[in-house]
Amino acid sequence: WIVNLALSIITLGIYSAWAKVRRLQYFYRNTTLMGYNFDYHGRPLAILKGRVIGVGLIVLYNVVVAINLMAGLMIFAVLVVVLPWLLLQSLRFKLFCSSYRGLRFSFTGSAVGAYQSFLMWPILAYISAGLLAPLAYQRFKSYQHNNGAFGTEPFKLNVGPGKFYGLFLKLLGLFIVLLMVFIGFGISEGIFAGLERVD
Repeated sequence: WIVNLALSIITLGIYSAWAKVRRLQYFYRNTTLMGYNFDYHGRPLAILKGRVIGVGLIVLYNVVVAINLMAGLMIFAVLVVVLPWLLLQSLRFKLFCSSYRGLRFSFTGSAVGAYQSFLMWPILAYISAGLLAPLAYQRFKSYQHNNGAFGTEPFKLNVGPGKFYGLFLKLLGLFIVLLMVFIGFGISEGIFAGLERVD
């Protein structure tokens, strides 16, 4: 970790691609299942190329926005349209570079599914003021897992939207309780401050 961090800083982030490969190889090769370990086969140059393209697009967008707002909005729209395809390629790359007992994983998801999971459902969740957010997340996880495979054996996610809504409601309840606690502390602080002024 220290060597990876130091070299990434010294090389202005260029070494971070090699650091990622070293880190994932360490974790994969030290993770065993039934006496066999996993392995990671990603190539640093491929990762670096992807990162350079990503950073280049962000820099280009910021430069164009500073020059012409309308042109910047057009580039942003293009990036939003391209993003699901990029995420699809990322999933394929991640699983293809992973193996167990010498057999590679794979991802067979379609571009249509990627656009539904990464673009359509998030938009619907936003339009619904978050009411469809748990369903959107369930669709994303279904797309992610149901299109993965180990060799010729496909993965399967057997979790319906109800479980996601249950988790969402629990988190919402926890948030409301914490908010009421903070409000209660604020009110009590105000009361004590008022009493001190009266004294």
